[in-house]
Amino acid sequence: MDLEQHNHEQIEALNQRGGRTLSIVDLIRSGTLSVEMAACAVRAMAEGASLLTGARPGGAGKTTLMAALLHLLSPGTRIVTVDRPGAIAEALARPAEPACYLAHEIGAGHWFGYIWGRSVADYLSLIEGPRRVASCLHADTLEELTGILCSPPLGASREALGRVGLVLFMHVRPGPRGLRHRVAAFHEADGRGGHRLAFQWNERSDTFERVGGLRDPAGLTPYTSLIQRLVDTGVAESVAVRREVLTFHTGVAPS
Repeated sequence: MDLEQHNHEQIEALNQRGGRTLSIVDLIRSGTLSVEMAACAVRAMAEGASLLTGARPGGAGKTTLMAALLHLLSPGTRIVTVDRPGAIAEALARPAEPACYLAHEIGAGHWFGYIWGRSVADYLSLIEGPRRVASCLHADTLEELTGILCSPPLGASREALGRVGLVLFMHVRPGPRGLRHRVAAFHEADGRGGHRLAFQWNERSDTFERVGGLRDPAGLTPYTSLIQRLVDTGVAESVAVRREVLTFHTGVAPS
């Protein structure tokens, strides 16, 4: 099995609700996030960012968002699902290699891919060089997420949390045509051990507002062009989006 097929299967295992796994283009079209936010996410993932998504209620879309963002991983990165605590220790004992260690959820349930307790601190310590992590948990704000991760019984360090490149929160609210699933807060690592709020959702106007200036706006332009082209041309199925991302990075269409 080649790397891309392996990674596709790991992402598909996140889909517990049936139907097609949604892509970043699907989420833009449904109003979950903006083209500019997606472009920032593509750039961050290309730069090796780790990822946490949060939402307190179940069904808000935190796992769906995480799955869509995993399709934006840089080429050559292998997804390794953390299906048992020993997998973390084994990874820490090996030299760091291009891999994204995926935990289905940071939660206390005894389900496939869930981690809890001191394993969470070890999990976040995996972030080093080409090694990254991706997971989600029940939290609505950065403060709530920090309190969960950095307090007993988890006890992760704030330094380790500061190495997570992207922290995004989903909110779900009633709308005129049903429930609205929105990325309510989009945080990026600030390079100083913390995070800065880059985008937030204005619930009243149902729009996304940029908070402060963009990091290197000129460098973001190619990523914005990629996402806008996918939206404009109707490329939405997750495998097709992944092919376009790989072509964007390598200049060669996958065979």
